[in-house]
Amino acid sequence: MKKQLFSLALLLGLSSSIVSTSFAADQRQDDGRQQRQGREQRHDRRQDHDRRGQLSAQERQRRTDELAKELDLSKKQKSKVEKIFQDQQQQMQALRGRSGQDRSQRISEFKRIRENTDKQLKDALSKKQYAQLEAKRQERMRQMSNRHDRQQDRQGPDRRSFGGRS
Repeated sequence: MKKQLFSLALLLGLSSSIVSTSFAADQRQDDGRQQRQGREQRHDRRQDHDRRGQLSAQERQRRTDELAKELDLSKKQKSKVEKIFQDQQQQMQALRGRSGQDRSQRISEFKRIRENTDKQLKDALSKKQYAQLEAKRQERMRQMSNRHDRQQDRQGPDRRSFGGRS
């Protein structure tokens, strides 16, 4: 009787370990599949940018449509916002293409373009819509900051640039 109970317990233990092992393997496969899909989606979004980091027309349109939906823009507002962002992109591209300016001059020019864009957006959007846009920008900045912090944590405090040379 003891031998039978022992055999039964052993058999149950082995079968549960086999099931849990196969479940863990399935879970790892699912996790790997999800990670691959996430990487592929990020890669696809990165491919929507050209070499200089500019958005493609398709990606710009997708973002504008998404913004229009989130802010509940009218068709007239949407077309104004599209034009504002298109003008901003053209000005930024032109500034990047110029040479001969030092870094501080370029940064001040970028800021001027951004301030001009903000002024135009304030005119095109209601106060509520502009506040929503600003909240969305702040959230994006927080996410970028968190991503940067996580990268710094992974690199560790002793990481040095230039292959370990100071």
